[in-house]
Amino acid sequence: MSSIRALALDLAARSDQQLRTLLGTRPDLCLPPVPDFAALAARACTRISLQRALENLNRAQLAVLEAVVLATDAGAGTPADAAALQPLLRPASGRATLRQLDGYLAGLHALALLVRVPRTQGGPARRQAYLPAANLEDVLGPYPAGLGRPYRALAAANAETAARLVAAAAALHQAGYPVGPAATGGAAAAELERWLADPGTWPALLSEAPEATAELLRRFRHSPVGAVPRAGRMPEIGGTGATPVDWLLARGLLVPLDAAHVELPRSVGLAARQGAVADPWLTAAPLPAAPKTVRHTIRDNAALSAVADTLRLVSALLEQVRRAPVSTLRAGGVGVRETRRVAGALRTDADDAGWLLELAAAAGLIRLDVDTSRWTAAAGTGYEALPRHLQWQLLVTAWLALDRAPALVGGELPGGASTNPLAAEASRPDAPAVRRRLLAGLRRLQEDWLRGSGPQAPAESGPAVPTADAVAYLAWHQPRLQRRFDRLVPGILAEAARLGLTGSGALTELGAAVADGRTEDAAAVLARELPAPLTHFVLQADLTAVAPGYLEPEVARELALLSDAEGQGPAAIYRFSAGSLRRALDTGRDGAGILAFLTRHAATEVPQPLRYLVEDTAARHGALRTGAAGSYLRSDDEPALEQLLADPRTALLGLRRLAPTVLVSSAGARELLHTLRGLGYAPAPDVPGDEEAGAVLAGGTAARPAGGLQAGPAPSFPVRVNPWELAEEDLDRQLARLRGSSGPAAPAGTGAGPLLGLETLRTAIRQKRQVRIGIVDPGGDERREVLLPLSVGGGRVRVYDPDRGTERVVPIHRVMDIELADPGEAPAGMTKEGAADG
Repeated sequence: MSSIRALALDLAARSDQQLRTLLGTRPDLCLPPVPDFAALAARACTRISLQRALENLNRAQLAVLEAVVLATDAGAGTPADAAALQPLLRPASGRATLRQLDGYLAGLHALALLVRVPRTQGGPARRQAYLPAANLEDVLGPYPAGLGRPYRALAAANAETAARLVAAAAALHQAGYPVGPAATGGAAAAELERWLADPGTWPALLSEAPEATAELLRRFRHSPVGAVPRAGRMPEIGGTGATPVDWLLARGLLVPLDAAHVELPRSVGLAARQGAVADPWLTAAPLPAAPKTVRHTIRDNAALSAVADTLRLVSALLEQVRRAPVSTLRAGGVGVRETRRVAGALRTDADDAGWLLELAAAAGLIRLDVDTSRWTAAAGTGYEALPRHLQWQLLVTAWLALDRAPALVGGELPGGASTNPLAAEASRPDAPAVRRRLLAGLRRLQEDWLRGSGPQAPAESGPAVPTADAVAYLAWHQPRLQRRFDRLVPGILAEAARLGLTGSGALTELGAAVADGRTEDAAAVLARELPAPLTHFVLQADLTAVAPGYLEPEVARELALLSDAEGQGPAAIYRFSAGSLRRALDTGRDGAGILAFLTRHAATEVPQPLRYLVEDTAARHGALRTGAAGSYLRSDDEPALEQLLADPRTALLGLRRLAPTVLVSSAGARELLHTLRGLGYAPAPDVPGDEEAGAVLAGGTAARPAGGLQAGPAPSFPVRVNPWELAEEDLDRQLARLRGSSGPAAPAGTGAGPLLGLETLRTAIRQKRQVRIGIVDPGGDERREVLLPLSVGGGRVRVYDPDRGTERVVPIHRVMDIELADPGEAPAGMTKEGAADG
């Protein structure tokens, strides 16, 4: 029976609660809903769904699944049970029990990764046996558990490899080894596998091998493919001074793939591991051997200091961007020179500046103006008026949802270039999931460590988790994501420390709350722990102000406007100068208001030098006035200008009177001239023939509104909602639909039909069997043919046509139905032996 049909029957036999558990663990199976169990089974066997399911298996579960794939033969329908897996999985201590293995097999079956078959017969020790789900072997890859392909698969790969195995079998036979000669690659593969299956073969071989052979074989433990110079050579058995590679090649224990690469066959890899697929079989996540413990007071002090510093720098960045927007490169992102300028203004390094730009953009505090290609401070966010704990909550929430990896900024790209802040190269859609997995993993690791330490755990202390241990812990829980963790976790840990989620390497109370999804509770904890902001500062006679702690946001903003910050940290120094005071006066402040602010918030009297500086700068400010205008209008007819100002159609032009006979407009001269004429006025250029020189008489047009740039677009990195979420109502509707379907394995009208056909094709290719296939020709007529499928992929199937004696390609979409032909029939032009050997 087809494995998809068998899985459909298996699913139909499950209880509603078992189906709820399956769909809750693999929600993609019913998004969108499926009509029946056949469609559910077909979707569970698709590559993308299997990949998602495998990504959530831990290392112990994955090792069991790989052992099942290695111990079963899907083509022959040979299943595996716990007894068959017991010698393949060896825990670090003791031996895997059958009860333990049955539990793992039942768990994988509950995830629809294994299909249950009738129990094996024979006595009281009958056990439940399983087959892997369709396509599972392909999704796991050609090298499950780091083992190579079987000899028979290598023999079928190409004629050169088959001939090589025939020669190896003959050489072994002549040298006196118990290997019979073979005429074909398939027969030679069978002889070599039979020989290596004998328990006494491998110890005898190692006893005569060169000294470094065992070390060489250990290097093949994680990957069966290696690079070897002149891999195609065929050394003689018994040659003197043979290297380990020559010794293995001569006996067919290494098989050349091409002139530079070899593969260690599966039988040899298993023999080198003493028959174990996983040794040791790690059934528990690795804990740090002797982690450094950090007292909670030290941890919290480091975290709170990092939070305060991040909030201070983000506020400083917003002020800097408000004064001087950040330019972008033509290719996107902020260039090195601009990043250094921002870093200099913030008195930090370029890496910190890049991180702050990414964080501010994620929170929507800065936005990209598409007209000027510059990052500007977003209006109306209200960020600076928020209390510090709510500012932190906004930043942390945005960081958790950010589909970018700020830590990649500065990394080298192909070609020698580096990744710039806010550039597309730092985009990583998987980053939010990795962040949440890391925080949850740190929480579990901390609990496991405390549980393992027992009463010896230091009071009021926690483990400081090094990066390598954090990656190893996460990789045990999700081994198929290890490369992703290696790439992203170090940077995410550094970002978490800057946000106070970790302190001195240990998870903080803030980090634990965020890991549980309680950001509001974390913000409440932060509000309680942060010192109250100050509303005063100390003024000194050298035109400086010293803030003895964290200032209230409004006070800090106003002080930063009146002066230039010097130094870093909470006890910052601010220096007053004529330039800084002019900056404040340009925004509408006046001398009296500045002195009133200083008097109100200074812990001491305003020093006389500072008072004189303020009064003198204010007295000289504004003697000359500047402003922006796109064009001007002049006319000796003052009533005509009055009429223009009163015309409501000219409101969007931003007309202003500078003199009784002169108006200015925010619109450009050309735009102004043509719009006025469209409104019925008769203006003329001030300089005949030059439409950019203003107009003699003005009118109105639909121009840019007074007030500058329009409101910008939404934040560049919006929060994305996880699409794989199911509500109870969704599960209820899906179960009702499944229970009301016509049958568990009927593919008609569902998505199961195409997958069943592909499964039949792959079975025929694996078994070298012909198929009866219905094909629709371009004219719409259907015909049935008996063909031998050779390969399938890319929407096409390559077949051998026995009637014509040729190969051809058939598009999958033209195939209507497929069934296996009589296994006793051989294609025309081929012998049965040739069909078996390929």
